[in-house]
Amino acid sequence: MQLIPSMDLLGGCIVRLRHGDRRWATYYDWTAEAWIERLVAAGAWRIHLVDLDGAFGEALQPVFRAFPKRWPSVHFQTGGGLRSREAVQGALDLGFDAVVGTLAVENPQALAGLPCERIVLALDIKGGDIVTRGWEATATRSTEDICQALRGLGFARALVTDVSRDGTMEGPGTVAIAKVAGLGFRVQASGGLRDLKDLAALKSIPGVVGAISGKALLDGALSLENPEVRAAMAAAEGGV
Repeated sequence: MQLIPSMDLLGGCIVRLRHGDRRWATYYDWTAEAWIERLVAAGAWRIHLVDLDGAFGEALQPVFRAFPKRWPSVHFQTGGGLRSREAVQGALDLGFDAVVGTLAVENPQALAGLPCERIVLALDIKGGDIVTRGWEATATRSTEDICQALRGLGFARALVTDVSRDGTMEGPGTVAIAKVAGLGFRVQASGGLRDLKDLAALKSIPGVVGAISGKALLDGALSLENPEVRAAMAAAEGGV
C-alpha cells in the first residue's frame, strides 16, 4: 500500500484545516514548490493536491497548472471545485487525475464517458452520510445508493475521508473507510493518519490500497528521513 502525501492550498499558501473548517487553519512556511521538491526527493511519486479556494466555491488557483509539466515523473491528483464536467475535463487535459466529490454525488451522470481510470471519487463521510460542497452540505441519498450508482458507471477509485478525523491526527476513521471499500471500491484512506501503525491498520482493510497524509508529514510525525516512510511513499498503490 502506498503513502500519498497531501497538500492543501488556500490563497496560495499550504494549510491544514481541522474538520474542514477554514477558521481552524494552520499555515505552513513551505511554498508549494519547495514542499513538492522535498517530497519527490524522499521518494514520493503520487501527490494529492487540494484547491481549498475551489472547494469553498471561490476562484480556482492557477498555481496548480504548472505542476504536471514541471514534475513529469509525478502522478498528481487534484480536487477542489471540480463541479462541472468541463472543470473535470480541464483538470484531465492539464495532466492531473481528477478528484471529484460534489459533482459525482449530486449528478453522477455528468461523469459518464470520462476515463474512469483517471478519476478518483471523493467520498467524504460525516456521521455515516456523504457530505459535499466543502463539507457544508449533506447528500440526500444514502451512501450505499450513491456508491452503487457510481460503480454502475464503471468508477472504482475512491478517496474516503472521515470528516471527523480530518486534520486531527487522532487515527483514521476505519469504519467509514471499510464501508466504502466493502461496496467495491479501491480506496485511498484519508483523515487522522498519525504514524506507521495507522498505516499498517489501514493496510489490513480489504480494498484499501493507499493512505493520504498531510498534517503528519508536514508536522514531522511521519518523518521524511524515516526509511519506512520513504519506502511507503515509493510503493505501488495497489493497482490504483
